[in-house]
This record gives sequence, structure tokens and C-alpha cells, in this order.
Amino acid sequence: MSRLLLVGVGCPSFLASRKHLGPGLRCGHFASVLAAAGHDLLVVGVEVGKQASGDADACRAIEATAGGRSIRCLMTDERGLSGPRIREHVDAFGPQAVIGATAYGAALATRIAPDLPLWADVFGDLMAEAQAKAVSHGSDLSVVRFWTTLRVVLERGDRFSAVSRAQASALVGQLGLAGRLGAATAGQDLVSVIPCAAEAGTGSAESASRGVRGELVDEDAFVVLWSGSFNTWCDIDTLVAGLERAMRERPRIHFVATGGAVEGHDEQTVARFMERVAAGPCRDRFHLCGWVEDSALSAFYRDADVGICIERDLYERRLGSENRVVQWLVHGLPAVTTARSELGATVVSAGAGFDCPIADAAALARRLVELCDDPARVQAAAERCLELSARFAFEPTARPLLEWAMDPVRAGDAAGARPLSIGLLSSPGEMTELLEAYLSELSFGQIGYRSARWLWRRVYPGARQDRSCGPPRA
Repeated sequence: MSRLLLVGVGCPSFLASRKHLGPGLRCGHFASVLAAAGHDLLVVGVEVGKQASGDADACRAIEATAGGRSIRCLMTDERGLSGPRIREHVDAFGPQAVIGATAYGAALATRIAPDLPLWADVFGDLMAEAQAKAVSHGSDLSVVRFWTTLRVVLERGDRFSAVSRAQASALVGQLGLAGRLGAATAGQDLVSVIPCAAEAGTGSAESASRGVRGELVDEDAFVVLWSGSFNTWCDIDTLVAGLERAMRERPRIHFVATGGAVEGHDEQTVARFMERVAAGPCRDRFHLCGWVEDSALSAFYRDADVGICIERDLYERRLGSENRVVQWLVHGLPAVTTARSELGATVVSAGAGFDCPIADAAALARRLVELCDDPARVQAAAERCLELSARFAFEPTARPLLEWAMDPVRAGDAAGARPLSIGLLSSPGEMTELLEAYLSELSFGQIGYRSARWLWRRVYPGARQDRSCGPPRA
């Protein structure tokens, strides 16, 4: 077995805090399967989106349980990540490899363990996420920031994972642009798919006796559940308009939401959602509960009739996935979804969910009314959820990572020079290295010919041809 350093962003889901985002779920998934397989783990959770502590030694040690075993966890912020205390813990542990859960976690992992084999989990296409944020916030500033993070991961990672097959193909293309698809990596399986995963929890004794029905809504209500963040990809206009139409037709339809803003990434979407709801005619049937503890979530899943996932038509959705939908699956909760992702399409085709078209509030309302009037149809889909959920359990989804963890190695091009680097795009001075590499592949005759041609064009500018298009010449 291996000694593995696992770096995640935010508080991992197996720790005490529930206020986590998708990265916390991913880190918890990886920690559980690696610990259960017998590996020795040190988990570093980096809290982001907070005011710097001002203490470069900020570091809290936490004992936690994952995969049925006790594991060591360190919580810090980005400032503390570079402090001596983290370094002391890591050096004492002596990891053989490092795993970064999510692209941001992988980028941070390169700062802690720059020379170890690195599994970089690019959990969702980062540039597609940047586009989603740009359209949601009306600014392209996120494109540069996200690219800066992705660049480090592409150039440094040894093995990669994506959340869908579509994203895995996109990631291979990004690695090609980063110069990673050279002779040294030919034949190596650089990218694997690790989809979203979930396993049903037991919940607490308190949550078992308390729930949505009788607390928030009447016992006979038709409950439509939203759980998780209100992120940049959410089509809140269609969501609210469709729900309000359905509520006017069927007074027993209620909407219940757990979750809220993505701290440090998107606080605007949930704010707009709440404004729309507050100004609407059915606001008394929208129940917004905010982030709740993991132990309480099972009661929300139990008392809901359907979950709802209404998306914008973005590349982020086509390449990404939904943790919340997998959570619903393992609790037997069917999804009403626009099904833009690979996961959403799978759920619908398996009969474990119900589709509705993009940006069509009237169609969404019709779907909700149909399901409200047909409990047998909803129950049949709930049974299909439980059957489908076995495909998304922790261990089978993480098999590529588990296999690599048994013998973690660097990529074939880790030690040698690469023909190009993404750094060229942000450091023009590095173009010199690319030019030298290009010249090293030419014969003396070709160098002489190209030198004479370049000199001729400098002396006679009119002789220069427009070569902005067309195939490259020899």
C-alpha cells in the first residue's frame, strides 16, 4: 500500500462542517475509497474564499473517519499552505504520491509536493466553468483566472481524471495544446473518467423523526426539492416561472430548497433567485432552508417527491455533471432535469428521471403538473433510481484512481524536455526556447534556406506573402 497526500478545497464532507461545495464531496469520495483500500492517508483541506488569517503557520489538525478508518487531516488556508507547519507535517508523513481533488486542489497540491507523482482530478471543465461565470456575472475576468489555474495542472499532472466522457475528450485536447501528447506519453492512459458518486447515509436520529412534511408543508403536498448550490449554470428565470405556473394550477405543489451561494465564486445567482421569488405571487410556497447539516439531508430526500435541476445551455453543462442528482439517485428521488449533461441523459434514459426542454417555463410547468397528478409514475421512477445508483457507488467509480494508487508513477514526459509549454502564452520570453527546439529539428540546409528567405523579406517587404491561413509549409 502507498502513503498518499490528498489535497482538497474546502472542508471535506466527512468532517464536521456541512457547509461544503462539490469539491468537498469529491475529496470525501477519494478519501473513503483510498482509506478503505488500506492506503495511509494525510488529507490537507484548504479553506478558500475567506479572509487571510494573517498567520503563515495557520494549521489545524483534525482526526476524522473515512472508509471505516481513522485518518489524519490538516485544515489551513492558502496563506498557511506555504507555512512551515504544513511542511513539517508533510515531511514527517513522507508521501509517495499526491492527489489533487478538483483542478484547484490539484493546483494547490503542486505547491506542497512539486516533485511527487500527481493525480490531478479536473472535476469539471475549468474553462467551460469560466464561460458560465462570465455570462452569469457579465464579465470575462474569470476566464484569465481560471486559465491560470488550469495551466499549472495541465503542465504538472501525471495522471488526470474527468467527471464525464465528454470532459475526458476535452481534457485530452487541452493536454495536446499543453504539449503533453508527445512521443514520451504515447500509449499512456493519461485521462480516466471518475463520475460523481454517492452512497446513502443513515442520517441522525433527530432527522429521522423530523422532516419537510408536517414541518414546512402539509402531509399531502407535492414537494419539489432543490439541494446544493445555486451556481452559474442555473437557469433561475425558467425555474421560478415554471414553478409559479405549476403552483397556480396545482395548489399542493411546494418548492423546498437546501443550499445557497457558492462562496467566493457565485453569490449573485441565489440573490437573483430570492428576489424573483419574493416578488412573485406564490412566494409562500417557496421554502428556502439554506445550507443544512449532512445528517438532516436524508429527511429532505425522504419527504420530497422529485428533485429539480434546471440548466442553462452551456458547455459547462455538456461537459460537467451534478453531485446533487447522484445524491438523489441513492435516496430513490427522481429528477426533473433539462438533462444537458451525460449524467442527466443517463438518468432520463434509465427511467429514473423526467426531462424537460431548455428555457421553456411552460413545458416545465406541464411536467410538474403531470407528475403531481400521477404518483404511480413517480414511484416507478423512484424504484429505477435505486437500481441505477449501484453504478455510482464510491468504489466502482474510483477504480482508475485505486489502480494508480497501488503503484503511482510520473508521466513519461515528466523528466524530459517538452516541445512546447502553455507558459509561452503568458511569458513571451519563453518563445526563445520554442524557436531553439524548432531549429534543432532542421537540417543545416533547411536553416540556410529559411534564413535567406527571412533576410529577403526583410529587405523587400513587398515580397512577403499572406500566410495567415492554410496548412503549414515544410
